[in-house]
Amino acid sequence: MDERPAVPTRTRQTPRRILFGAATSAVVAGLLAVAGASGSSSSSFSGGPSGADYEPAQSADFEWVEVTYGAGTRVDVAVFKPESYSDSGRHPLILALPWGGGTPELALGMVDAYWNREAPLRGYVVIAPAILGSSLATEAAEFLPALFSWLDEHVSYDPERVVVVGASNGGRGVFHVLTADPERFAAAIAMPGSYSGPAERLEPFVGKPVWLMVGEMDQRWRASTEATRAALEAAGTTPRVNLIRGQGHVLRIDDRMLMDWLAEVLAGS
Repeated sequence: MDERPAVPTRTRQTPRRILFGAATSAVVAGLLAVAGASGSSSSSFSGGPSGADYEPAQSADFEWVEVTYGAGTRVDVAVFKPESYSDSGRHPLILALPWGGGTPELALGMVDAYWNREAPLRGYVVIAPAILGSSLATEAAEFLPALFSWLDEHVSYDPERVVVVGASNGGRGVFHVLTADPERFAAAIAMPGSYSGPAERLEPFVGKPVWLMVGEMDQRWRASTEATRAALEAAGTTPRVNLIRGQGHVLRIDDRMLMDWLAEVLAGS
């Protein structure tokens, strides 16, 4: 059997500019239905955009690349670079795992919702793979080396400031990624997320910040968020946990809050 690592490859597509708005908003709006409220959480806040000066991002440059791993599995990955990007910049990097089935449309919708305004303004590279978050339970150990092999060759990023974020199925993927390669990531955000494995598998991530968010009306994911917090605490990590008032499964969060938190927790990295 050929034991050589999978080779990440670049597609022939050129960087292009996409217009966000109605199309990706429709994708987000078409996700899982709102459920009734129950459960408990550490604190609650309203996560919607605030301030009359805040307008959603309208467009972004990105490039699709193709990463191949395992027995020839191919994944399309959207790569967003900030205007300030430099090949010697050692930019902080966000790995964003999408909702639902992890289609290319959902990967772009994830970036549109949370990572298309403040992240590039603050110099972050954002990587959005079109991958099913739950599949990373068995595939993260092969996917991550292939993905970061491509990044090491083509993107200037700071390996000390790599963050994994995800929502729903992507929130499950966050914890599959952390248990597969905990040393690679400096922080994690799940909005919402879920982990149901042994607490000891999370122990290598002790001392690194985790932020869990879930909507007040999202009954099933409130329960899984509490179980995830319990597992993290049993492993020795105390996550930040927020209940988002008046919201369901797909959260509306002011991305300035997300980026302010990342700036704080990565300051020492």
